[in-house]
Amino acid sequence: MANVEGKCPKCGGKLSIPEELRQFSCMYCGAVLRMEELIPIREEKEKSPLAQVLLDLYEKEDPKAEELIGRMLELDAYDETANEVYARLHFREILFDHLDAMEYFRRDRYVNYFEQYMESCRPVLEALDRYCLVAPDGGGAFMRHLSAELVKAMDQAVEADPALKSKNARAIRLDQYKTILAIYVIPMVQEQRLSMGGRLADILVEEWIRIHPKSKIAKGSYKDMVAGFRKGKMCFITTAVCGSFGKPDDCYELTAFRRFRDTYMAESEEGRRLVEEYYDVAPGIVACIDLDGGRERIYREIWDRWLSPCLCDIENGRFARCSARYARMVRTLEKRYLS
Repeated sequence: MANVEGKCPKCGGKLSIPEELRQFSCMYCGAVLRMEELIPIREEKEKSPLAQVLLDLYEKEDPKAEELIGRMLELDAYDETANEVYARLHFREILFDHLDAMEYFRRDRYVNYFEQYMESCRPVLEALDRYCLVAPDGGGAFMRHLSAELVKAMDQAVEADPALKSKNARAIRLDQYKTILAIYVIPMVQEQRLSMGGRLADILVEEWIRIHPKSKIAKGSYKDMVAGFRKGKMCFITTAVCGSFGKPDDCYELTAFRRFRDTYMAESEEGRRLVEEYYDVAPGIVACIDLDGGRERIYREIWDRWLSPCLCDIENGRFARCSARYARMVRTLEKRYLS
């Protein structure tokens, strides 16, 4: 009996399956497959006339390219050129169509928004995944190109915005783009569970650091974000700052802030409302900071500017001043990271 050779549609692994088997498991990822699901292994050849027409339309930025892509994918879902051009046309949308995403990075809004965000990004990532499954190099060079172009597009958007008149304003806006990349784009790419998801997430991080070597970025996951919100509490920011200094959870500073929360803040309706508001936004702020390569510096700045004076207020019985100062800190950080 002859064997049928092809690639697993889930992980891209090359398989050689006896032709009499109608159902089998991938030896790499364990996916249960049928023979007709195998992706044929294609030898490199000249592009078809239809593929050349599509490339010409793409170069001319002709909207007819979208229609032709649809027709080509109906004929062959793994058409290399059609998937490549679709990814080129739409990859930037995974960030630039969601510039309001940080408004939803709240305890009670993140999960629902993230699910909608994932669904809206699925078509372009599935097209990229199909391309990678048939590309001779596994799509690595193309993913790196798309990732670099996305980072460069962020830089270009910042430089082209006439409202950003100062260097500091431009740096803040670029950091906001980076936060969306870290909080939404990279976790979404991994959560899609596509064969190239892990590699693409790594490449996005690598390309950001290559283009912005002084601005580090960490690779977070959706589960990390959700877990962070579930552990949220009013002193979350203070806890994170003290933790960055190596202080234990029962240190003098955290004990003083928690006592302040449970006494002075709990005595009034306004205080309780503020505590609930902190509970909603603080975990998101901390998650954003933790995915920044400069987190230690940021936490030191928060301590020096806000928390150390707050602690001094508590120690000297200036509770109203402490409450107002802490509120200003949260508003400032919320605007910086979640707006």
